[in-house]
Amino acid sequence: MATVRQFLEADLIDTLHIVVAPATLDRGERLWTTPEDLTDRYHLEAIPSPSGVTHHFFWRK
Repeated sequence: MATVRQFLEADLIDTLHIVVAPATLDRGERLWTTPEDLTDRYHLEAIPSPSGVTHHFFWRK
């Protein structure tokens, strides 16, 4: 996640697809606090699925 975060901060990502599953892990890194943190630079479309995961699609403004 640190690498992805660095690429986002350097504006090197044009499109991004992240799948968020409702699971709690003991450790790990967050990519963001909320997906809306990136909406100043990216369009966001969040699509929930029946399985409980949410697909977040980002593309550059």
